[in-house]
Amino acid sequence: MKRTLFTILTAAVAMLFASCISSNEMASEYLENLPKAKDGEAAKIYVCLPMSVVHTNQNLNQIDNFFMLSERVQDSIIKANTKFLNLVDDKVFLQQFTDNLLYHLRRTGITVETVATAQQLPEAGPKTFILNIPQIEAEEFIKKSRSDFMEKNGTYYHYDYDLNGFSTNVWYLFGKNDSTGDVYYKNFETMDQFSGQVDNLQNKTATVHGKFKRIDINDVYRTAAVAGQKSAILFVEKIVNEYLVSKGRTDKYYIYRPVSNEIDEYGISAQNGKKRSFQKIDAK
Repeated sequence: MKRTLFTILTAAVAMLFASCISSNEMASEYLENLPKAKDGEAAKIYVCLPMSVVHTNQNLNQIDNFFMLSERVQDSIIKANTKFLNLVDDKVFLQQFTDNLLYHLRRTGITVETVATAQQLPEAGPKTFILNIPQIEAEEFIKKSRSDFMEKNGTYYHYDYDLNGFSTNVWYLFGKNDSTGDVYYKNFETMDQFSGQVDNLQNKTATVHGKFKRIDINDVYRTAAVAGQKSAILFVEKIVNEYLVSKGRTDKYYIYRPVSNEIDEYGISAQNGKKRSFQKIDAK
């Protein structure tokens, strides 16, 4: 009887302690303990990296009947409408992504292992985390833009221009089976910037003085580096926030700061926090 009473009291104290600890403290303690061999084996992150880069030029979609044209004409059009993809070295691009991804994952102290194929991934578990990246895409595009204003008398002025853009797009799976598992997506963009001002207004005509800050190949590689860094950060946040939700802590979303290897409250609910995380691709 005494032993039963002691067990009940111990469980009650543990429950009371768990209810008193803040979500931030719970998240921090969880992340801190993952690399340690506590209650069994230490946690591991298994990563399957992309082996190639898909090149996509959205500018070609604006050309009518492009794929019906002769190969010679297509090549000429591609050359005229491509600013970055023909300069991208896939090896450098992948290296920028991979190095930043693995570095920021390892900031947690958790052991990170890479595998060559998805078939080599183990099954996901409480201390076995899977980050399978089946595809990465280098995409360039043009965004049609407009700067405009209206005078008090109702006269409308506008200036149209094109902005060159580039995006590194990444697809993710968080389980071993890439044929039935949920697929997630995230893109990381950079774009030209335009700034200008109206110098003169005469006869309902505006003279605009402006300048463009154009992106270059270094910005392109930078999107790959940022994609790797932020993919790692979001993956750690996914691990931590899913743990908190499993413990009934859904009040706030928590972000990961790799420089200090710390967890901080973001100020939004766990549900809303999903919007800043990986985007699930709905099956059609």
